[in-house]
Amino acid sequence: MAQFKELKDKLKDIPHKPGVYKFLDKDKRVIYVGKAKDLRSRVGQYFGTGDLRPQLPYLMADASDIDYTVVSSELESLFLENTLIKQYEPEYNIMLKDDRNYAFIKIDYSTQIPQITYARKVENDTRTAKYFGPYSSTRKIRTTLDFVRKIFPYCANKEVGKRPCFYYFLHRCPGICVGAITMDEYHNQLNRIALFLSGKTAEVKIQLRREMADASKHKRFEVAARLRDQLQAIEVLDERQVTMFPQKVSWDFVSVYVNTLSACVNLFKVREGKLVDKEDFVYENILAIPEEQRRGAILQRFAEMYYAQTTDLPREIYVQETLPDQKLVGQLATSRGKYKVELCVPTRGKKLKLINLGVVNAEEYLKKWQRSQAINIDALNETLNRLKDLLNLPAIPRRIEGYDISNIQGTNPVGSMVVVKDGQPAKSDYRKFKINVKTTPDDFAMMEEMLSRRFSEKHAELAAEKTMGKDRWPRPDLVVIDGGKGQLGVAVKVLRDKGLTIPVIGLAKRIEEIFLPGKPEPIILSHDNPILQMLQRLRDEAHRFGITFHRDLRSKSAVKSALDDIPGIGPKTKKLLKQKIGTVAQIRAVPIEELVKLVGSAKAELIKRQL
Repeated sequence: MAQFKELKDKLKDIPHKPGVYKFLDKDKRVIYVGKAKDLRSRVGQYFGTGDLRPQLPYLMADASDIDYTVVSSELESLFLENTLIKQYEPEYNIMLKDDRNYAFIKIDYSTQIPQITYARKVENDTRTAKYFGPYSSTRKIRTTLDFVRKIFPYCANKEVGKRPCFYYFLHRCPGICVGAITMDEYHNQLNRIALFLSGKTAEVKIQLRREMADASKHKRFEVAARLRDQLQAIEVLDERQVTMFPQKVSWDFVSVYVNTLSACVNLFKVREGKLVDKEDFVYENILAIPEEQRRGAILQRFAEMYYAQTTDLPREIYVQETLPDQKLVGQLATSRGKYKVELCVPTRGKKLKLINLGVVNAEEYLKKWQRSQAINIDALNETLNRLKDLLNLPAIPRRIEGYDISNIQGTNPVGSMVVVKDGQPAKSDYRKFKINVKTTPDDFAMMEEMLSRRFSEKHAELAAEKTMGKDRWPRPDLVVIDGGKGQLGVAVKVLRDKGLTIPVIGLAKRIEEIFLPGKPEPIILSHDNPILQMLQRLRDEAHRFGITFHRDLRSKSAVKSALDDIPGIGPKTKKLLKQKIGTVAQIRAVPIEELVKLVGSAKAELIKRQL
């Protein structure tokens, strides 16, 4: 009661202004994020009797502090709320599965040959990149890009050179990597891809016909034939898409199906009158919402998150039922689309049929997803049980941490820690370590430094502060070291020195031997053994995570070291050169006229002279 009273006393300090509020637990970990037109009034409802949400007593029992941020408008509070929910993943908020994030296709123009890839969020780099989405999963993105590549081949290399990329040999790259086409022609190809990903197939066809006629006029018949094939592929695709409406309308249809534990939102996208795409988004943690409010709350949450991020806004959005704050979603979509976006609830005709069809699709998708989850969970639990027996562990290893060292001849050495919980990656718990002690290759010393810092109480507390109140690093049930007896011996020594009795093993790459402390002979499992496969995934993920960090540091170091020696070239100029041109080699190769446009003649001449 004393804690409840202390929380309530903080109400008087909260202003009557729009903003975002956070409930924190005793460890300063964010457990709930919400938005409000009036912060004091909204937070005050948590201390009254009118809020009947079943999770409220549990939330208030766990809460020990309230934090808030004032913003200028309710719309701004919505954007901030979305950002904070992704950052903190609060346990009392409705959560989207798949790492609590959507996925986007990204065209990155920061390299000499622009790259097409995927991203989990839209970064602050829209001057050098274009984003398309969001999509419900990276699998959907891979399927989409595979299809795009068949129609509009694109390159996997970042620079023009003598060696073609892998896709050139499969006729899925137009040859920009070896100079077979000009950069202008390749950018035209990327423009067509961008239009296609935006659903503007009519514009793509107009562009293709225009370029095909121009190529024929100038007797570039091979180019004309390639453009003709692309046009035919687009026309075949158009024929396959179901025409839903005689008018060339741009509409979204949003439906939801809710069962006891989870919910699924189905999105039908109609563009130019045709059904061009379908997406399904699964939501968990819905028991926190009163049953009679679940459909509306989930539709509201989806609409706020999706239309705050989508790169393809429709003219009208049809929803299954009136949203709790439909006006806010309309304002959000209109502000981002720069045109009026209407929200409606259809009551009859083809629009209502599409909404009802969406409910059926959402139900089928959710059932299929839940079946796959149950199968996966059963298989993972069985594997963890078998791992416990194999290693003679005191308990099932619910939290397993994997460690790896990445360095090339000692340069920019880094350590990586990855975590799986109940057999699933826990990416928010991943950690990177810059190695400070050794600058020459010495994996043993580097491993010792990383593990000593990981299992230092002081380091764990500092790390918790840097992650803004998230859990302090819990003790793992099993530690997996990338390496053999030597690396394992280092880990055993560190844990012993720290007074910790944590099971630890080493996994050597050569023939995938599993080394145990005090055992002269390793355990060797067959390559199809699920225990070995789980440990391999952990080890490979640690290597991937570490090598990515290592490459980033090397890249930054290369640009920094080359440009730092040039007097008069400050941080802003270096950042501009990296964003607009790229690597030092690219800066060295670019014509001086391009440099003059970016940094002026004096600096351009200085850079050319020094590099």
